[in-house]
Amino acid sequence: MVKRSKSIPLQSSSPKRRKSSVSPQRPHIGAKAGRSDAAPAREAMATALTRAAALPINDIVALAKASAVASHDWHGRGVAPIGYVKGMAVVYAEMVMRLQAGDATVAAIAAARNAHDQKDALVWYGELLANAGLADEDTPTDRLRLLFVLMFGLGMRESSGRFCEGRDRSTDNITAATAEAGLFQSSFDITRNRPALLDLFNRFSTNPHGHVDIFKEKVTVKPKDLENFGDEGEDGFKFQDLSKTFPDFAIEMAALGLRSKRSHWGPVNRFEVEILPAAAQLCSAIEQRVGGGPITAMARAALARSAAIAPVVQRATADASEEAVADKYMEPVDLDGLLPINDGLSSAKEETMVSILGSPQMPLTTSSQPERASALVKRNQELRRMSPQFRLTGLKPALDDIQLVLAKAFAAFPDLERVLSTEGMLSVRLRKPTSGAPSTKISNHSWGTAVDFKIKGAEAPGNTGDSVPRFIAILIPLFNAVGWYSGVGFRDSMHFEVSEQRIRKWSDDGILH
Repeated sequence: MVKRSKSIPLQSSSPKRRKSSVSPQRPHIGAKAGRSDAAPAREAMATALTRAAALPINDIVALAKASAVASHDWHGRGVAPIGYVKGMAVVYAEMVMRLQAGDATVAAIAAARNAHDQKDALVWYGELLANAGLADEDTPTDRLRLLFVLMFGLGMRESSGRFCEGRDRSTDNITAATAEAGLFQSSFDITRNRPALLDLFNRFSTNPHGHVDIFKEKVTVKPKDLENFGDEGEDGFKFQDLSKTFPDFAIEMAALGLRSKRSHWGPVNRFEVEILPAAAQLCSAIEQRVGGGPITAMARAALARSAAIAPVVQRATADASEEAVADKYMEPVDLDGLLPINDGLSSAKEETMVSILGSPQMPLTTSSQPERASALVKRNQELRRMSPQFRLTGLKPALDDIQLVLAKAFAAFPDLERVLSTEGMLSVRLRKPTSGAPSTKISNHSWGTAVDFKIKGAEAPGNTGDSVPRFIAILIPLFNAVGWYSGVGFRDSMHFEVSEQRIRKWSDDGILH
């Protein structure tokens, strides 16, 4: 079970000042702001970025739109505005390129972790990130990716992905220094005793820049969004304006702040930020596009176990038909090239499942009877979107494992996400052996701990003999790596289930209740 520390309340010692209305001359959200002589500096900045990096914005936006992040239903917040997903992706791509170029600010954002520094959000969230399978490497690019995974969730928690969000009206933070603004609801007092953060604010104040037009998509700016608090001459007032007018500033400020002052964000302190493995998948795909590095070493090592898989590491061309992609992943791969399979793992025993997860209400048939699921399963089941193509209903920790596996698979094979489908997960019934013989044993699907996969337009693979479809060959080592047993062990290629070893570990860790 993940141990969570007590929440640390937001602190503010700034004296209260009078509230000031927005100046009538204030530009609308998205218009150029700042001093009148800032335009040449902005143009110079844009030219320098273009020459140095040639950011492939159209490609990055397309990756974001096609990712599972774009359709994810964030807990309590719904689906993000597509402009948020696209904008975050573009800023991430830019930061990856700046990291490669030796940019000092991004280097500080991606700096090494000190395990004892609880002011660092990556340390604070380290165990949760590790449990999600997202912390198996520790290079600067890995740390930048992990931080953006956290920020994707934080932005949805703080502003529902609205770049122009004003302060939280349920609080009394109405001074220039304490009024929150923007995607991450940051306030100017975050810069107190943080010279790097104050320097970042000063640089953006002089040379504001960014991709606000991308963040605007599917976002309606409300009149109250235009209101800043404090006196117009105060830095805190300018901070609010910058945060809402130039979301790139809000992102960079939050990224740097999270590494040194994570207590500024209540949802981070209280472990309320949703960690979405699909965000890591999107970041990995962006890294591939801009040259920041491919998939993680863990996924790369697992996939390299079969030379037969290697030829399909390259992504299918953008104009490849869905049928062509489906055909590629249905090609047979010899099992000999995948050995060992299920090494150190065994299929979960019925008696183990009953003792840990409870027995379904008997008797059962070979048809699903979800109302007969055990009480523990009913308490711990969830319907979750796993890709743009499908959702699964299953046991929550099992869904976490599947989400991790698919994130790694889709990061390595982005076009697989277009065609991978499922035959389901939770199905309270008796087993259906591939031999066709009747069984009186309870299927592991009955506890929401098994899942069957197929390719869209093709039959789900059962007993496939001495070979398996290529998509199954890809999934086997990844599922084995998280403690899941492959159904090839009993001639059911489509099937993956929580192993005896994995379910016992969940029980020992006390994550089921």
